Amino acid sequence: MALISLLAAASFACLNPSHHDGDAIRCEGIPKSMRLHAIDAPEMPGACRPGRACTPGDPYRSRDYLAGLTRGHRVSCQAVETDRYGRQVVDCSADGRNLGCDMIEAGMAVARYGQLDCGGAKMTVADQLADAAGDRVDTLTRAERVDLATPGAAPLRERTQIQPLNAAPPQGTAWLSWPRIGLWLLVVNILAAALFFIDKRRAMALRSDRRVPEALLLLVAAIGGTAGAIAGQQILRHKTRKRPFANRLLMIAGVHLGIILALAAPVI
Repeated sequence: MALISLLAAASFACLNPSHHDGDAIRCEGIPKSMRLHAIDAPEMPGACRPGRACTPGDPYRSRDYLAGLTRGHRVSCQAVETDRYGRQVVDCSADGRNLGCDMIEAGMAVARYGQLDCGGAKMTVADQLADAAGDRVDTLTRAERVDLATPGAAPLRERTQIQPLNAAPPQGTAWLSWPRIGLWLLVVNILAAALFFIDKRRAMALRSDRRVPEALLLLVAAIGGTAGAIAGQQILRHKTRKRPFANRLLMIAGVHLGIILALAAPVI
């Protein structure tokens, strides 16, 4: 029941939203203002910290435009993360339209501190600057189109004295049996899923001081809990938009998949 309640609370309704600038939202019943995910709007007078390159523009116009997007509409939000200042970062939409994408499209904010999926096109600050110069270069697409040269066939190396998987383990490694490995994987995957559940619940409760460290989540995945970690991430929709973390988790999963395929490959 606790898991069902958590999944239901993953996306929450923002009642009577208000805004003190163009990238903040405050909901009735939630004591603190929250920051909209992956956008940066012009700062109010005196709010730009020294040494920071703040987004140019009219902060009042940006704030009023955001207020117009939410006024009289059904607003729903989903917690993404907590920033370094302790503010909850949320991804919000009004009647199904993403507020961050609408603010960027109207020129009232820029993409920053993350990535937005606006109709399938992920917008970053570099994209907007390239668009403004009239010479956008989609580096990701270009990289995907690079034709890799087909390497020459490597000579097969002679394999000698290869033992089948069901052979007796070498002396001194009798403890490393398949049943024990299976039990270890079961335990560590349950642990990985549980850690994602705990971290999601604390994120929703705005308890940033007790969040599960990302390093611990990745460590548990690396020692065999990849399946549990990915299941927890996708089912709970937790840290899916935090690309650096998600990319590291996928890289660990790729390494584990390669190991499994290597073990399952027929001996030549």
